[in-house]
Amino acid sequence: MWNLLLVILMSAFPPVPAQTPQDDLDAVLQRATAYVTKYEEDLGNLIGSEEYLQNAAWKTAARGMISRKVQRRTSSDFLILQVGREWSGLRKVNRVDGSKVKDELPPLSDAFDGSPQSNWKQLRRMIEESTQYNIGDVIREINLPTFALAVMRKAEVQRFKFEKTGVDKINGVQTWEVRFHEVGAPTLVHGEKLEPLYSNGTLWIEPDSGRILKTELVVENRLNKSPIKARVLVTYEGGKRVQMLVPSLMLEHYETEANTIDCRADYSNFRAFEVDVKFEIAPPKP
Repeated sequence: MWNLLLVILMSAFPPVPAQTPQDDLDAVLQRATAYVTKYEEDLGNLIGSEEYLQNAAWKTAARGMISRKVQRRTSSDFLILQVGREWSGLRKVNRVDGSKVKDELPPLSDAFDGSPQSNWKQLRRMIEESTQYNIGDVIREINLPTFALAVMRKAEVQRFKFEKTGVDKINGVQTWEVRFHEVGAPTLVHGEKLEPLYSNGTLWIEPDSGRILKTELVVENRLNKSPIKARVLVTYEGGKRVQMLVPSLMLEHYETEANTIDCRADYSNFRAFEVDVKFEIAPPKP
């Protein structure tokens, strides 16, 4: 009698199919995409302080031994600002190896007050000016702390494959380690001749909220005369003056056959960048 009743009950309420790990991952990725969409809407233009330490080493061609080392430390105002639909980073270097630099550029609060096109030209000029303090043989264009978040944009996410590879605590928050591989074009990163460079890396995602607390981006250009491999690792923390996660630490590693570069950027005091004149920055139309 009881066995018959049990069979009837099981027939009336069939067990719920177990959720597969991929189903869980899909849900987490959807939350992460929603998070990045909201994050970029709220990000606005931020300015903060950056302490940037660079170490470069050159190897001899014959034995691969280190032949020369150079170190440089800069203190800068660091600006993250929106240019069209993308984000750009700008350093205004104030000190180099402890010595104050001569002010040849206007204060950031006065730099952008023209037309969108003239503001774009001013931005490019200021970026080029700040790169004079970079050391090493590699041109660095992916070291914007928020760059890797683009992987989870609605317009980009379909071009990547994802895999959960583990769990980890970031600043006390339990996260999923999610590996990604770029498999479709157009790619996030291009070479000097606009050749597609397929990236990979890891996102550390809080599964319930979709918040991204850490990112790793790896890009390799094997088509270059001297192949280049780059790795950028960024950790986020809650901002004290803005109600959102902001970059706190960025670690960079670049490697060629002859040169290696390791950089550490520590960020603090991120806040909204506001000027009296509302400005817009737009690249020139093709």
